[in-house]
Amino acid sequence: MITRVTKIVRFETAHQLASSYAKECQTIHGHSYKCEVTLEGDVNEDGMVVDFKMIGEVLQGIEDKYDHKFFTEETFGCNPTAENMAHDIFRTVQDSFINIKRVRLWETDTCYVEVGY
Repeated sequence: MITRVTKIVRFETAHQLASSYAKECQTIHGHSYKCEVTLEGDVNEDGMVVDFKMIGEVLQGIEDKYDHKFFTEETFGCNPTAENMAHDIFRTVQDSFINIKRVRLWETDTCYVEVGY
């Protein structure tokens, strides 16, 4: 049986996209992001895939990096789109948890990006 666990972190981030078809995205603006990180694996002898507290510690680093920050192409290293942010978060979490399955980054209540396996 497949078992997945998901932990959520929220943060407020402003960005300015270097290139976008929409002019409003090229101006400074922000979003209230919700980031879901899902891990997959076998249930261990403690009855867990991984302790939620351990995931929370890694996600605290994500929150510290993104919350109340302003990103441009120069400060982020590439165009700070939701897609690029989700890839960055995935790689960061993957450094701690090889069993990462997915990162879902909500930019608005109706729009999200999902990266994973």
